Amino acid sequence: MPPRLLLLLLAAALPPPAAARLGDHEPPPPPHPRAHQHRAQSGGGTGGASRVLTTALVAAASLLAVLLLYLCVAIAVRRIRGKGDGRASRQQASQSSRAAAFLRRHGLHHSRPAFTYEQLRAATAGFDAARKLGDGGFGTVYLAYLPPAGRPAAVKRLHVPPAPSPSSATITKSFCNEVLILSALRHPHLVRLHGFCADPRALLLVYDFVPNGTLSHHLHRRGRGAAAAAPPPLPWRTRLAMAAQIASALEYLHFAVKPHVVHRDVTSSNIFVEADMRARLGDFGLSRLLATPDACSTATGREVVCCTAPQGTPGYLDPDYHRSFQLTEKSDVYSFGVVVLELVTGLRPVDVGRERRDVTLADWVVSKIQIGELREVVDPPVLDELPGVMPSVEAVAELAFRCVAPDKDDRPDAREALAELRRIQGMLPELSNHKDCS
Repeated sequence: MPPRLLLLLLAAALPPPAAARLGDHEPPPPPHPRAHQHRAQSGGGTGGASRVLTTALVAAASLLAVLLLYLCVAIAVRRIRGKGDGRASRQQASQSSRAAAFLRRHGLHHSRPAFTYEQLRAATAGFDAARKLGDGGFGTVYLAYLPPAGRPAAVKRLHVPPAPSPSSATITKSFCNEVLILSALRHPHLVRLHGFCADPRALLLVYDFVPNGTLSHHLHRRGRGAAAAAPPPLPWRTRLAMAAQIASALEYLHFAVKPHVVHRDVTSSNIFVEADMRARLGDFGLSRLLATPDACSTATGREVVCCTAPQGTPGYLDPDYHRSFQLTEKSDVYSFGVVVLELVTGLRPVDVGRERRDVTLADWVVSKIQIGELREVVDPPVLDELPGVMPSVEAVAELAFRCVAPDKDDRPDAREALAELRRIQGMLPELSNHKDCS
């Protein structure tokens, strides 16, 4: 409350002076003896004026106290907000500095174009929600048009926790992981990294734009937006070709790359579909390099085993890895087997609407295969195709059955799986006239 207003309130509470009451030109009347005697007996008007003055002072003091309390609360709230904003800014700066140090340490800061935050913000129209392509475990992906020619790209903006937490270190590690691993990879069925940005305001990754959504969208008949129509069912020959393409990508990661790469999150949501329906594996945020110099890595023959806490997506996670904490390439083979079962059945990897023992797709379909009831779980659009399709469906289901074996030693490796899928492709006459896109 302004001081001037306090003075006005105080003045209003005081009694007016005698001169103001009687006028400027009229002299006061002579005191009446009885009135003088009455004022003397009652203590006069001095006591009443004192009480009025005391009341006014108390009211003014109360108002002043309320004003001071309000100011104190406002200052405290501002300081708290300032500390919160400062903490978030420091958190973002810490993430970007750790990421930049990692990139320099591994010589990656010149391996890919380093976009500025302003460039990527402009390319995504300020990270407009209308440009959002999807949400991942660690960030949101936006459609961008990169200068100077407006080439389309996908920009992943990694989430920043509101306060320092274990998840902030995980997000920084995911960013560095993708730059480190994808910088060395070249394969037609892997999503390519084009650049990155390690800025205090955000950690950003720039990828190929794959325009036709994910395999999950196509298999589970979901549109890519609230008003989008569900995609048509995938023909069986397209599903078989996609399985071979992803097996080809895994063979490259497990055999051609040194050190070997385990993706750790092979899911239908991380398989992207091109306009010509070719499949590409992406999202390497959880990937690991299997290199023997690691602190807890061991080598048994050709196989490299890394001891690490299990990570992945429910329904796709290798049970052997979950039990033993030993990560190998066979963990990717298990996840790939679940994706193949999705291609055969069109069903989700986890469905709590099924009986408890059949909640995961792998358990349910394996039980059906064991009792000879595979046809009951095959996707109806596949069954509606030519009668000659069923032998190849059974062969693919048998391969998936081997890939999801509980013991990793009973599973084929990616090279064996690819060879088998190419053999099965030859079982369909109509495939022989199409270019092998695996």
